[in-house]
Amino acid sequence: MNRKLLRASAVGAASVAFCGVISVSQSASAAQTCSSAAANARIHSMPGTIPEAQLNAPVCVESLPDNKVRGKATLDWGFINDGQSDLTGKRYTSFKVTARLESRAPGGTDVVVNSKTCDLTAAINANAEGSFACLTPAATLDPSRQWSGDATVVYDIEGDGKGAVTWQLTGSPLMS
Repeated sequence: MNRKLLRASAVGAASVAFCGVISVSQSASAAQTCSSAAANARIHSMPGTIPEAQLNAPVCVESLPDNKVRGKATLDWGFINDGQSDLTGKRYTSFKVTARLESRAPGGTDVVVNSKTCDLTAAINANAEGSFACLTPAATLDPSRQWSGDATVVYDIEGDGKGAVTWQLTGSPLMS
């Protein structure tokens, strides 16, 4: 099987599996709305003997008790272990997720209400697989506005010579 087909199969399988998790979590809790896993899935090829990274990053907006709302970007990662790869090597020079909570008047444009940047560099370098949710500070829910979550990832793969890369994630659907 060629490498491109293997990659496409791996991303497809991971996206389908992760979509199942998202749809279960959405039906179990009507208090959040999230982008699909397929919309925010990537595979990073690593230089040397570091295995490829599979990444999924759904973005959500969720209502909280006490009339509050917040944005959330969850990064799920795993490294494909082919038995010959180095699972202990440094993978990223930098890996940061910025989650944003946005609101808008119906028919208007998004305005950032709160944001938070989470540095996942140490966690993603130390663990062959994992999950981390970057949460914005909560804001008071104004029911006359529409709310959404949005996020950006900025990463630098160790040793690839490309420098920092910005990945604009697909945001959540609107919550009214």
